[in-house]
Amino acid sequence: MKLKVFTKKDCPNCPPAKKIVKELEDSGITVEYFDTEDIDGLAEGSFYMVMATPSTVLVDDSGKEIDSWRGVAPDADKIKEYFSGGAKTQESDVSGQQSEEKTPTTDNR
Repeated sequence: MKLKVFTKKDCPNCPPAKKIVKELEDSGITVEYFDTEDIDGLAEGSFYMVMATPSTVLVDDSGKEIDSWRGVAPDADKIKEYFSGGAKTQESDVSGQQSEEKTPTTDNR
């Protein structure tokens, strides 16, 4: 897992978000930074549908989004839970089992 952080120069809410992310990075979490005012940052932000800065997207090793904080500073405690294995991803339910797919029945009276 890693964090992708999207900011821009004139963003008034970006400094607190950068501070939190820097602390997470210092603790060993992999972080990629993107400036949404340059082409690479804009392209990456577009891929993750980033519409506001700051935005922080937590992705798995294949790049699939696990969680995100858009337009706000990220929740450091929640991010630490993910990295410690305590937080559930969006794909698993409470029991950790996959739900059965039910097919609709038709009444042929």
